[in-house]
Amino acid sequence: MLISAHPVSVDAKGRVSIPARFREHLSATFGDQVILLGKDGCIFVYPVQEWKRKFSEKLKELSTSSKEVRRTLRRLYGRAESCEFDRQGRILLPAKLRSNSSIEKDAVVAGIENRLEIWDKAKWNEEVGDVEDGESGAAEEESAEDLIEFEF
Repeated sequence: MLISAHPVSVDAKGRVSIPARFREHLSATFGDQVILLGKDGCIFVYPVQEWKRKFSEKLKELSTSSKEVRRTLRRLYGRAESCEFDRQGRILLPAKLRSNSSIEKDAVVAGIENRLEIWDKAKWNEEVGDVEDGESGAAEEESAEDLIEFEF
């Protein structure tokens, strides 16, 4: 399982080093190939197996006679990029995905169960409420912790 968040830097070529504990888990469990998808102001990083389980297997059952299904398929697959870890444990974040997610130099890699999310550091801090200098982030919303009853 992927959990926690780690600050990282994006190099001049648009590569980001994935923290070793994430890389080791992904490589051992899923291999070195991942699918990148820009969503929610960040970049989602799915192991190929998870991408297939979450999207491909479900979407291939839908009828492509529906215009909405075709549009959804185009959006999902058209925005996705395939890549793999290099020898130094980095992945290349395509310029289009970096731009759409406002990722420049300082970023955060967060483990979210079965995927990674890569955020611009300032946007991450706003998203999770860690805004510096006492500034408030986006308008207060009810958090999932308030909506979901957890048992410990």
